Amino acid sequence: MARKHFENFEAISSAVPADDAFEAVIAIKRRDSDEHVHVFKIADGRRYDLASEADAIAEAALTKVMEVSDEGQLIWEEHAI
Repeated sequence: MARKHFENFEAISSAVPADDAFEAVIAIKRRDSDEHVHVFKIADGRRYDLASEADAIAEAALTKVMEVSDEGQLIWEEHAI
């Protein structure tokens, strides 16, 4: 799990259980707000046998997020996805 701070948001990478496997996700939450957390699946929702694999994929993806738009969408570095 890794954290990255942006101007208006905080993002956290993580592995989450999905049936008998794990998915890599990035969750974002607007700072100073009670809005719900928005979760983005990474790697087209691919599933991994180990939580550590999914977590490593999510952490690597988070390093490529440049910013979060005012609408809560991830802004990726060029050629990242």
